[in-house]
Amino acid sequence: MAVVAVWRDAAPLLAAVDAARRDIVIVTLAAAVLLAVVLLGVFWAAQKRILRQQAELVEAERRDPLTNLLNHGAVVTILADAVESARAKGRRFGLALVDIDNFRLFNDTHGHDAADQVLLRVADWLQREDGEGKAVARYGPDEFLLVLPSAGRTEMEAAVSRIRAGLSGESVQFGDSEQLPVTVSAGIGLYPDHADSVTELLSAVTVAVGEAKASGGDAVCVAQLGDARQKSVSGSFDVLQGLIIAVDSKDRYTKRHSEDVARYAVFLAGQLGLDADLRRTIHLAGLLHDIGKIGIPDHLLRKPSKLTAEEFDVFKQHVALGDAIVRDIPNVDLVRAGIRHHHERWDGKGYLDGLEGGDIPVIARVLAVADAFSAMTTTRPYRKALPVEEALKRLGDAADRQLEEDLVVAFIKGMETAPDAPMPSERPLGIWRPAEWVA
Repeated sequence: MAVVAVWRDAAPLLAAVDAARRDIVIVTLAAAVLLAVVLLGVFWAAQKRILRQQAELVEAERRDPLTNLLNHGAVVTILADAVESARAKGRRFGLALVDIDNFRLFNDTHGHDAADQVLLRVADWLQREDGEGKAVARYGPDEFLLVLPSAGRTEMEAAVSRIRAGLSGESVQFGDSEQLPVTVSAGIGLYPDHADSVTELLSAVTVAVGEAKASGGDAVCVAQLGDARQKSVSGSFDVLQGLIIAVDSKDRYTKRHSEDVARYAVFLAGQLGLDADLRRTIHLAGLLHDIGKIGIPDHLLRKPSKLTAEEFDVFKQHVALGDAIVRDIPNVDLVRAGIRHHHERWDGKGYLDGLEGGDIPVIARVLAVADAFSAMTTTRPYRKALPVEEALKRLGDAADRQLEEDLVVAFIKGMETAPDAPMPSERPLGIWRPAEWVA
């Protein structure tokens, strides 16, 4: 009876304990749920912040850090999309390449701060152009691209005129009193009037701006219509001269290198016994073999270190760009072959088309030997020129892999024995003694 009485007295206490236990479980679960909600909120906030930062990084990679305009890679992608869209919808668009006159001299003479002010002024006037879907980009160190959807020649000429008129009232202060005027040269191209691909359209405006600068600068040139370029054989020489001038205005190294390649290639052609007409064609191909570099960003051409894989992919396009530039000029089929294929390799591991052995045109094989020798014996920002004997040794090492062995042997033999053997225009230290190299 006593036990029953104790149990009856303890029952309320046990019930209270059970209730307290349930309350603790409920509170614990509620706290856990609340904590989970808080942690989930923190996680999603962090995730959104990470995604936003990633988006900002992606966008930053598409932007020029000085002007905040689209950069070279971004605008090329936009152009590719514009071509596909215009082709699918049967529409057109206009493109203007705007090049600041004498920018390199201005930069060297007055310094980076003044040069940056010029870039910002030009960028500002370009951005003032209206147009739904327009794109404005810094295409190179001193070059800008303006893309206007649905624009024809009249609209593009008017846009460029407004930009030039706006800049005519601009000047950059240098020092206490000197004010420097800002002028630009521009090349205008239209899709599909002047080209039906991004590469060809960029080629067209690049040639046009080169002609504008060759005329003295502060000028505008509209790309030629494809059928007009086919009408006159006699006019092709003038076009080629303009292209060579454009190479010089883009990069003096490219011009000097091209002149050397032309000399070495003609010399090798002579050693091979090729006829005079073919030697003249090879000379022209040597001068123009790197013409496509006028469409490659300056910072890649002058980079003081090795190109990244992505940068090299852009750089390799200079052969396709060069081919497109001269494609519509009459009577230059062999020159085109030399331009497009001079970076093919004898073992098939070259670019752009991966040709191998005898499938590579002879003119391209000759240019490849000359190009390799010139590259090795010319100083570049990332390395010094090699002595002639070392360059020839490396040329021999590349035989039957990168270069055709018979051509390499003929070139080396000619350099050893010919009294008129061409020397590099930039002589590296050391004396060329063929007999010592043979030994």
